[in-house]
Amino acid sequence: MGPTVGLGQWPDMSAPAMGSPQANQAQAQAQAQAQAQAQCATALQQLYGWLQAAVPQAPQFAAAVPATIEAVRLYRSGQYDQCLAQIQLVTGFIGRGGQQATPPQ
Repeated sequence: MGPTVGLGQWPDMSAPAMGSPQANQAQAQAQAQAQAQAQCATALQQLYGWLQAAVPQAPQFAAAVPATIEAVRLYRSGQYDQCLAQIQLVTGFIGRGGQQATPPQ
């Protein structure tokens, strides 16, 4: 006699296997997209709050507003990787105390 499973039946060989590589890749991409969207949303909310508090006290940071608006536009259009890159530019500007980066000499 052969091996048995459960109540003496052969295992169902037609049971669905793991998802196809394409399905797994699509799921991974969707998860990465959702994670990037969440990161953008959180970063934009924090950036908005920071700018709202900082600009009245340090007007030089108002120069970050147009770049922040561009980040919001990218977010709304679903370009989350570009949104994150734009947010990095804004936070770099803020990190330099509101000074533009100078090109290398």
